[in-house]
Amino acid sequence: MVRTIEEIRLTPAGLLTDEEIGMLDPAGQEYVTRFRAQKAREAACLRHERVSTATREQTNRGNHRGRCMHCGRDMSWDSGD
Repeated sequence: MVRTIEEIRLTPAGLLTDEEIGMLDPAGQEYVTRFRAQKAREAACLRHERVSTATREQTNRGNHRGRCMHCGRDMSWDSGD
């Protein structure tokens, strides 16, 4: 099945084949390459350890920003206040 470039653009980056990635413009190809590299780093991380990146004011409002100190995965959460 041949897909149009518009269908390829609307497909999540993790589901694209190498052939479909080659049909994207250079910026799209770079985005998918970075996305795949980040997912590979996250998958290889043995244990995620959260480091807070929120300011005191953000934390007081319930916005607890953070990331993994090993792979950089976003580990932010919001209490919904």
